[in-house]
Amino acid sequence: MKVFGKILAICVVLAFIGSCTPKPAATTVPVTEPPTTVETTAPEATLTAAEQWAKDNGLGPYQPATEDWAAVEAAAKVEGSVMVYANSSKFEKVLDAWNELYPDIKLEGGDTDDIATKMQAEQEAGNVVGDVWFNSDGHILYGLFVSNEWIWSYMPPGVIEPDVNASRPFAISRHSVDVWGYNNEINKNGCPLTNWWQLTEPVLKGKVFIEDPIADASTTAKYSLIAEHADEMATAYKSFYGKEWTTDVDATSEVENAGYLFLKKFAKNEPVSEPGGDEVDTAYASIGMDPTVEPGYGWTGWDSYASTLDGELAMAPCLTIEPVIGVYKSNYLAIANNASHPNAAKLLIKFLLTADGFKPWNKIGTYPDAVGLPIAEGMPDPATLKVWPSDDLFAWENNSKVRDFWAINYLAP
Repeated sequence: MKVFGKILAICVVLAFIGSCTPKPAATTVPVTEPPTTVETTAPEATLTAAEQWAKDNGLGPYQPATEDWAAVEAAAKVEGSVMVYANSSKFEKVLDAWNELYPDIKLEGGDTDDIATKMQAEQEAGNVVGDVWFNSDGHILYGLFVSNEWIWSYMPPGVIEPDVNASRPFAISRHSVDVWGYNNEINKNGCPLTNWWQLTEPVLKGKVFIEDPIADASTTAKYSLIAEHADEMATAYKSFYGKEWTTDVDATSEVENAGYLFLKKFAKNEPVSEPGGDEVDTAYASIGMDPTVEPGYGWTGWDSYASTLDGELAMAPCLTIEPVIGVYKSNYLAIANNASHPNAAKLLIKFLLTADGFKPWNKIGTYPDAVGLPIAEGMPDPATLKVWPSDDLFAWENNSKVRDFWAINYLAP
């Protein structure tokens, strides 16, 4: 009993202690305050050295909406000169008008061979001599120079050119038209050609005169347009032959469309390559050729007709031929990256887009792009022309393919 009493006493004491132990406090979930929003400004994109130079000089996408021409002219006088690389012998005819306006700014350069090659070499060497690109090699301009930031556009504020937009920002000095020319002294009733496919017929074998599309990239670009406009060439084929182009004996597996079929058949018909446009015209349109011999035809500039009007040639354009009368080419103006005379270059581009600056080229076969400039007497409204406009990016992407295709078929036995 004594033992049992001790155990009972211990249990009572333990129970008492347990009842006195405080209960654990309830857990409280801490309240999280929402983070404070800190407004930040996105860092300005880092410009390349070329972009910074363009921005500093107000060119390309950094061109101002308005221009302080008095300030530009003052800066140009400090620069003292401007060097232009032009693909035209007529350039020297602007010198007098320029010197009258800007006697303190020397205009240098002019007719230059291999402009794109020359300006590329200067950019790669970091020794920029030519300030202004005045050239029609748009496929090289857009395909190579733009991507490498070797060139910048500049459109003088206030000048309106319909063919200039955000994706094609370069000022256009002029458009020219290449056509099929015939001898109008022998063919007094007009051009005997009605369809391009006649040029592939055996009767004209060796009787069509061209500049070599293998040797000159600009000429290749014109032939690339034939491949690009395959649907129109297919329609012209059916109009001439009364059947689909796919039935032609030369429509083999490597001929992917009617444009390439024309190139193949035309090359196999042995057109004669001449070193230049003057030689092309001389070959079929000289004065006094034998009327009993087929004079042939030439792929030439419409502007050659001016020599006919002057009594020096017997060339006239074929203006009723299918599918189009010719190719509508653009001549671009641009400023070289790191040009030594950027302000004088701006003044020159502005000047070339005026009536005085365009005057040497305001001739038969040429059109201005700037709105308001006069069109040569006797030239039709350009909106009425049935032509293929040059497609510079297509030419850049397809010239090599077209050139190789032409070479294979031109040299084939």
